[in-house]
Formats: sequence, structure tokens, C-alpha cells
Amino acid sequence: MITNVCLLLEMLSIVLCLRRLYGEKFRFDIVTVSFLSVYMIIMTAINYYGLPKIYTLVTYILVFGYCGVKFRFCIKTIILNHVLCMIIIGAVQLVVMISFYYSFDIASFNEMTLLYVNIIAFMLLLFILSKFNLSKLSVYLQDKERILLITLLISIAVTTYIVIGYKHLNIIELNQSLLLFISISFICILAMQLSKYRVKSKEIETELKMHKLYAESFQSLIENIRMRQHEFDNHINTIYNQHYMYNTYEELVNAQKDYCHVVVQENRYNKLLTSGNPILIGFLYGKFVEIEKHNIEILYTIGIEDFNVGVPIYKMVEIIGNLVDNAVEALENSILDKVLFVSVVEIKDIFEIEVRNRSEFIDHNEIDSFFRKGYSKKGKNRGLGLYNVKNICNEYSICLFCENKYIDDESWFSFTINNKKRA
Repeated sequence: MITNVCLLLEMLSIVLCLRRLYGEKFRFDIVTVSFLSVYMIIMTAINYYGLPKIYTLVTYILVFGYCGVKFRFCIKTIILNHVLCMIIIGAVQLVVMISFYYSFDIASFNEMTLLYVNIIAFMLLLFILSKFNLSKLSVYLQDKERILLITLLISIAVTTYIVIGYKHLNIIELNQSLLLFISISFICILAMQLSKYRVKSKEIETELKMHKLYAESFQSLIENIRMRQHEFDNHINTIYNQHYMYNTYEELVNAQKDYCHVVVQENRYNKLLTSGNPILIGFLYGKFVEIEKHNIEILYTIGIEDFNVGVPIYKMVEIIGNLVDNAVEALENSILDKVLFVSVVEIKDIFEIEVRNRSEFIDHNEIDSFFRKGYSKKGKNRGLGLYNVKNICNEYSICLFCENKYIDDESWFSFTINNKKRA
């Protein structure tokens, strides 16, 4: 009888803890009563009618079913809450038992003592769990990275416990050997997984920072275009009324041509807004405005959607930024026309980036030296841009080409990057 009362109190503690982990108050309903009844029938059959103890494993399935029916069948949440429940109840019972051991100098625990322990533990759980919102803890720990971290810490603790036990006893049993092997395997696997998550988290954090950084530039582009939209009618009227100002048709055509050229130049970056990915567009707009201060003419072709090319966007910004900076540096030291061409195109599953500048013919040996670490005409150890571009391309299996080109009898030097877009 006392054993059954202890089992009932322990099961009530489990139900209480589980419901608090799911954010619900403790109450008896038909599902809870049915669960407790089936549990007590199984445990009574084991304790009094000779049912094999292996059937105690059924109680875990029973708890799983209770959580699924009462709440929802989310395996990750059920397993996590069950583990948390066992840890919380076990910790409270351990504290009570240790208190009994030292307070009453108890060498062994009989049925009556265990009954007192379970009663006090249940009362403590009622008091403690009413003061804390365990559902927040459950939700917090359901993050995949935190689950991996907790599992890693448990594996390390188990490994440490077995190793310390071996040092004291100089013997290790077969089941401990298997547990040690599993724990060490878990440590290796989980450490690698956590490393991947750290890298992924860093990429996401970097992209968020870049989004904030270039959002202002993108917004500036939008505001400039809006302002010029209001001036559009004035431009149309000016062009239309120019025929009153000139006597010959030739003078009118030339005047309208010059005026239209000015209008086109003022609105030369409007096409950027027709492309997707605000981070990349904001970066390019800010870069183009900066380059114009060096009296460099910019030609561009931008045709992208979301630009999901299997490479983090901050890496693509780094590639384009380094290529553009390299081209600008070359133009500043050139006697040729200062013209820069930038193309970023995404068509179906193919993307291509090209950055080229007016240039004299460059020897192949010199081209090879561009990608050496530290190579630069600016000084020793200044040339890391193209070296970084090469490393990023190798990391993400992107093809990188550089070549001399002749377009309309003009000499250009071009960097091209392309690859098939990954899903």
C-alpha cells in the first residue's frame, strides 16, 4: 500500500511538472485521470502480480502519449520536457533525501521514510513550480543550438564521471565502456555541429549588420528618385517649350539633346531600384556615388532577383567591393579614359558578375601575381583584396576569370565570376 502511494505521489509530481513546463496549471481532467489510472495498473501488476520489470519501459511510452494527447505531438518538445521533468523531480527528491540522511542519521531508507520523502518532495514541487514560469525555460531550451550545447555538456559530465570512477577503482565494466564510447562519440559529433552553428550564426549576424549598414544608402536612393519624380513634369515642359527659344531646327535638336543628357545623368541610378536584394543595391549605390568623386565614369548592368546564389550576401559584397576597389585603383594610375563597367546578372540558375576597367594590355605573368598574398602597387603587404577574392571563390566553388578584352577597339581588363545558382 505504501509503495503504491509513493508511486502515485511520484506520478503526480511528474504530471505537475509536465503541465507547468507546457504552461498549464495542475488540474485533474479525464486525460490526466486516465493516464494516472493506467500507470497505477501497470506498476501494481509489476509490484504485486509478477509482471516483468521490463514493462516499466511502457511508462515512458505512456508519458509520451499523455503529452501528445494533452498538448501536441511535437517529439522535440516532448523529449525535452520529459528530460527537464526528470531532472527537476530528481533534484528535489535528492535534496530531500540528503536532508533526511543528515538530519536523522538514516543509514537506509525504508518504505515509511520513502513515503515521507515523496510527500515532502511533492509539496516542495507544488510550492516551487507555482513561483516559476517553467514554460519559458522549455521554450528557451528548444533552440537547436542550446539543445546541442546541453547534450554536449551532459556527454562531457558522463565521460568525466566514468574516467574519475576508473581512476579510483582501476576497473571499468562493459556497460560503462559502451557508455563512455557513446559519450565520446557524442562529444565529437556535437562539437562539430556546434562549430557549424557558430559559423552560421556569425553569417546571419554579419548579414543583419550589412542590412542596417546599406539600408540607409538604399533609402537615400529611393528618396532621390522620389524627389526627381516631382521634377519630371518640369523637365517635360522645358523640353517642349524649347522650340520657342531657337530659330533653327538644328539648334533645337542640339539643345534638346544636351538637356536630355543632363536629365539622364541625374537619373542614371534609377534602374538600380528595378533589381532585388536591397543589401546589394544599397552597397552598389553607395559605391557608385563614392567612385564618381574620383571623376570616373560608371557604366552598369544590374539584373537580379533575390540573388540567392548559395553564397552569403556579405561574401558577395566583399567580392564585388574588392574587385571594384582594384579597378578604381588601376584607373587612378592610368592615362586612358577613366571608365568603369560593373555587371551583376542573375538569369534562372546562372549568375555572373563582371567588373572591368579601361586598361592597357597586361601580361599574363603580371596577372598571376595579382592573386598573391601581399601583392600590391600601393606598398608592401597592402594587396589582400584579390587574394581574399580568390579564397572566397575557392571556398564556395565559384569560377573566377580575369583577362584582357577588346571591345569596340578599346582595351579593357576584366574580372568575371560566375557559377550555377544553388537551391
